[in-house]
Amino acid sequence: MMAPVEFTNILENVRVALEQDDVDRAKLLLDTLAPARAETTLAEAIGDLDLAEQAELLPQLEWSEAADVLEYLDEDEAAQIAARLRVADLSEMLNEMAPDEAADILLDLDLVQAHAALEAMVESKAALVRPLLKHKDDTAGGRMTTELPILRRWMSVNQAITYLRNRSLDDDDHYYLYVVDRDRELIGVVGLRELIISHPNVTIGTIMNREVIQVTTSTDQRTCAQLISRYELFSLPVVDDAGHLVGVITHDDLVEVIEDEATEDLYAMANVSADSDLDVFSPWPVMVRKRLPWLFLNLCTAFFASFVISRFEATIAEVAILAVFQSIVAGLGGNSGTQTLAIIIRGIALGQLELRQARGTVLREIGLAVFHGICIGVCVGLIAWFWKGIPMLGVVIALAVIGNFVIASIAGTLVPLTLRKLGMDPALASSIFLTATTDSLGFALFLGLATAFLPYLK
Repeated sequence: MMAPVEFTNILENVRVALEQDDVDRAKLLLDTLAPARAETTLAEAIGDLDLAEQAELLPQLEWSEAADVLEYLDEDEAAQIAARLRVADLSEMLNEMAPDEAADILLDLDLVQAHAALEAMVESKAALVRPLLKHKDDTAGGRMTTELPILRRWMSVNQAITYLRNRSLDDDDHYYLYVVDRDRELIGVVGLRELIISHPNVTIGTIMNREVIQVTTSTDQRTCAQLISRYELFSLPVVDDAGHLVGVITHDDLVEVIEDEATEDLYAMANVSADSDLDVFSPWPVMVRKRLPWLFLNLCTAFFASFVISRFEATIAEVAILAVFQSIVAGLGGNSGTQTLAIIIRGIALGQLELRQARGTVLREIGLAVFHGICIGVCVGLIAWFWKGIPMLGVVIALAVIGNFVIASIAGTLVPLTLRKLGMDPALASSIFLTATTDSLGFALFLGLATAFLPYLK
């Protein structure tokens, strides 16, 4: 087995060779690696070059190697490289790619280039790609591949095995084999294991499982990922509205989906546009366009919180020390609500939580909030008391902390569930609404209690 240091040295030499446009030397270096790692190493090395160099280098490779590189690279990066390629070169690479991978790249190109590349492809390959272009990229139809083996229930096990051998199955084919009727309606599924251990003369209809977990072409990719994860599936069949089998999604097709959804939620919770695809190297104007609107929305909520404080100017004027502690109440409530928000959004993302479960979830979170609020509130109250020597100040701030924890738990639960019910991304604006709620109501609660007990705070 090759040592990590040796592998790293070879990878660095491959990169240097590619930078010098010495493709032959790069290939000789790759030949020293295990075949299973050579394609990955080539993609990693090419991925370190800039887009112009990548677009210049790819046509110099074997078409199958170039296709492997495009499939390995991030989807957005692959699309940017493809946009720089000549139509003739791009079509040759697309011919070597799986239909779903080719469709993903075409969907990310402008219509003129995509149409030209599709027309230049081999017709047998283009015929497999065209149906995929009718569906949105973030649906089962957009993620599926139409190239899959299918069985008929009248086949014997021996006939099915012979059929599979003649197809020369590769690594991308599936552990599950789907059974259709004469109209291609999905009627069952057979695992490779069951096929191998069954008697050669037994029919597929005898050993197939008629209970098939399936999705339609319009099913959201997040739902597909949840189903594959929940039922520990290797693949998921995709049918049209009439129940006809049109494709299949394998578990590895959804790994990127899970990563994308997680990234989208992180962006959204940070109040960055969920479709921004920002990173530290994004152009300055793009960063401004995607982030500034959310900051303006935050500005509006901040002014509302300031308006709440302004309603208690007289109270603060009489007991100035209140200004010191009001941010503690709001900050603690916001942090508590963020914990609840993270748990709820994760539950929604994993398909564990729906709006109909809101009542029980809210009650549980309120119970936790009261317990946490008492623990933290008493601690903060005692500190305030001993610091300023005003017992009632400790009582007021303790009660305000407990109350704001309860408010935060309710908002942290109901906001994402409500957004989900409205068909919106539950992470998109949750943090903004949560912060606005815990700040505004936290200030109102603390200063309102202080106003009520004002004679005891002087």
